[in-house]
Amino acid sequence: MNATFLSNFMRLALQKTGADRAMATDGNLSIVATINLEQADLLSSQFAGIEAIRQALDEGEPIITNNAVMDPTRAPVTNTNFSNLRVVVVIPVEEYGAVYLDQHIRKGVIPKEVVNRLWMVAGWVVNKQQMDIGPDELEAVYEQTESL
Repeated sequence: MNATFLSNFMRLALQKTGADRAMATDGNLSIVATINLEQADLLSSQFAGIEAIRQALDEGEPIITNNAVMDPTRAPVTNTNFSNLRVVVVIPVEEYGAVYLDQHIRKGVIPKEVVNRLWMVAGWVVNKQQMDIGPDELEAVYEQTESL
């Protein structure tokens, strides 16, 4: 997959979701691009990115979760205050890679309709083999796409 497309798609996803941070990876989980993510963030035990990306690629559909509880069966049984709790979204681009997004929970959740719409854009690009699509054309595809 074209790294330029993954980077452009990551920027579109960040813009449409309003997330704080973003990362694009290829299908081998190699980082292609990041926005507002430092090396320390990527190495932090609270960073759920790689695990969430792997899950999204394995399942072939978007993941909406948080950075504290990736597996709901292991969720705490009591309310727990997490000062660094982040909403996490991963949008797979078939087997070619994925886009990771997150934001602090204070900003609220990222709407599922927006996530589904972005996922549909990624599917359209792959299906039409338009990986060389530019940012403006990608935006136009998003605007013409309706949510699931």
